[in-house]
Amino acid sequence: MNQKEKEPLVSVICTCHNQAAYVEAAMESVLQQAYPHRALFVIDNGSSDSSQKVIRDWVEKNEEKLNVRYLFHDTPINYCRAFNRTLTQVSGTYVVDLAADDFLAPLHLSSAVHRLQETGAKIYFSNVLHLFPDGSTRPFYPVDASGKASVPVTAGNVFPVVVRRYAISSAALVLDAAVLKAAGGYDETLAYEDFDLLVRMAREHAFVYGDYLGVTKRILAGSLSTRQYQSRHSVLLPSTFRVCEKIAAMVRTAEEKHALKFRILHEAKHSLASANFKMAAQFLELYARHFSRNWKFHLYKTWFLTKWDFSGAYEWWIKNRGL
Repeated sequence: MNQKEKEPLVSVICTCHNQAAYVEAAMESVLQQAYPHRALFVIDNGSSDSSQKVIRDWVEKNEEKLNVRYLFHDTPINYCRAFNRTLTQVSGTYVVDLAADDFLAPLHLSSAVHRLQETGAKIYFSNVLHLFPDGSTRPFYPVDASGKASVPVTAGNVFPVVVRRYAISSAALVLDAAVLKAAGGYDETLAYEDFDLLVRMAREHAFVYGDYLGVTKRILAGSLSTRQYQSRHSVLLPSTFRVCEKIAAMVRTAEEKHALKFRILHEAKHSLASANFKMAAQFLELYARHFSRNWKFHLYKTWFLTKWDFSGAYEWWIKNRGL
């Protein structure tokens, strides 16, 4: 038995929707992995651009070099549903959800498998390099001259941390496939998956960190991640609210409850600032169900009742300073 056969298989699921300009780089990054025992499954989720041709041409050119399959949907379906359908078909010990506009560093899979095997953990994450349209970059966790994180990164029990804030980039996750399948994969009732995935995985499993820039994530105008607080009609906030409801049934300790308290008020504030008043009302009602009303709650309640619309200024702030 050769070394490749001894190593666990990593299945990479790459989902594409109108990302013809980027999907080849994503697929190529899987091919160029130093880790040999990997497979690639590419989904085109009803693209109207040339994505399907790019995928087909690349696969025909590289199918002898890499275990690769593809599936084309005629029309777009829910992202979580598209991923889950493919998850049931993959046979890897570990699974990676690779967005078609992101790409992996050459050592990402080998680093992940080593840490997972070394520690017995079920979920791995690394640092992520954000790539902006102007070509500038910024790491998710600030790094020093050697490329190592210059701030503390919480691993192990990360549940209260991921409840409180966006503390781990889901782009870097490498997950035990059996654990993800046993959990039902992604929640198909949600518009996006990462917040829910992180809290559900963290509730039951320790996370292990690799201090390495393992993934480059493109930050593109109009991408789903930039529309969390879209003015007046966010399609993502209802899913965020649903996840917060789930968390309310999960929390056990005072630290976890405090993290949820912070998160609900945070979401209420940004719902108000983006003039998503209906969602703000739901977050405030959820808060009142579980926590004592404090001055922030009363301030946000007053804001909701008066319907002060600062969404124009908020959009400017988001664009120029970010969250």
